Amino acid sequence: MPPMSSSHVWDTSTGVPGMLKHTVTGRYYSRIQVGGKRTMKSLKTRVWSIAKLRHHDKLAQAERQRQKSVRLLEGRGLMGDLLEKHRADYLANTSFSQSAKTGLRNNIDRLRTNWGKCFGSAIDRLTPSQMTEDKVRRFANYLHAEAVFRKHNVPGQRKGYGAVTVNKTIELLHHVLRVGVATGAVGFLPFDLDPAVGGPIRKAERRRKIHLPPSDKMQEVFAQMRVIDYTPPDDRPEFREYLRDRAQESADFAEFLAYSGARQREAAAFVWEDDMRHSVILRGTKSVASADREVPKIAALRDLLQRMRKRREEVGRKLKGKVFTIKQCRQALETACRKVGAERLTHHSLRHFFATLCIESGVDIPTVSRWLGHADGGVLAMQTYGHLRAEHSAAAAAKVRLVARTPRSARGGGGATGPAGPASRPCAVRSNGPT
Repeated sequence: MPPMSSSHVWDTSTGVPGMLKHTVTGRYYSRIQVGGKRTMKSLKTRVWSIAKLRHHDKLAQAERQRQKSVRLLEGRGLMGDLLEKHRADYLANTSFSQSAKTGLRNNIDRLRTNWGKCFGSAIDRLTPSQMTEDKVRRFANYLHAEAVFRKHNVPGQRKGYGAVTVNKTIELLHHVLRVGVATGAVGFLPFDLDPAVGGPIRKAERRRKIHLPPSDKMQEVFAQMRVIDYTPPDDRPEFREYLRDRAQESADFAEFLAYSGARQREAAAFVWEDDMRHSVILRGTKSVASADREVPKIAALRDLLQRMRKRREEVGRKLKGKVFTIKQCRQALETACRKVGAERLTHHSLRHFFATLCIESGVDIPTVSRWLGHADGGVLAMQTYGHLRAEHSAAAAAKVRLVARTPRSARGGGGATGPAGPASRPCAVRSNGPT
């Protein structure tokens, strides 16, 4: 049978101008003109009454888009027109990844929402000439200090975006105006402010101080992770056994991170064949820019692996393949921290704990950096771990003693003591610890 012609595929006798029916699928379509080209837009229904309403919505949307294009060509475009054009062009570009397109949507939503909260008027209704530098700086400071938002998977509200987020939002605004000037839609650039080369908000040079619980509190967290507070409705023994094994493995996973300094993905990929007598070998994964490295076993790590080996041997499991069947323990770790009253910990916090524990025990920073898999010779470790925990700082300060020097006359010396006498001599600071 010869293929059906276009006149046989489309039924134009719908009674609505521009609305057609596909004879094969029975769906209705709108024939509209966008950007000088005639195109077919599906109305996603087979019901004539619903298709008629959606068809009029499509025509109204196309007319609004046409008016925006006319305003842009005539140099009368509003900020909403520029944002929508930039959004449409970006989403239509196939070279950008889906995550990049999602990030653009989030940036545009953040810009529109917070601009209205800051100035009490929508940014879409402003002309490009109204975007002055003072107004943009005020908006940037509002984002950095006053904007309230919710972070994904984190309970409660937060106040003030970080420097990177603020600069991305301002850069989006500046980029839209630059493109408008290049295409002739905007007559001139109303402000010249590029966060990429030093914008209104700079990222803090000092790193945020890492707050870690003391060692005894960390042990309470690990012990709490092994506690099962949930009771199955029917109290099935096999399900309770599964929960017990799951809690045990989550605690072991957290302890392995804290005692080896491994990254989360490195710990998830750790195999029994890499458990040597005096060290463990951590393999760099594709998603982690780190080479394979050998980390010596500290006493806590040796005890942990011995306990895990013993449990496997008791149930008859072979010591081959991956050590852990889980890839993360975030929820169990956060729940345990909340129950014991410790600050919230993440997988990376346990890596910080290992580095801090080694430095406080006297290991030099370049060696710790090598164990962590850093390739900069200790520069990042010096910036990150150049601090000590509160109890270690107090212990170090307790070693310092202020001792007055013995006057020379009391030691049998015959020299003059000067007009102020022996009391004018400075005191020496003596430390009981090594220098």
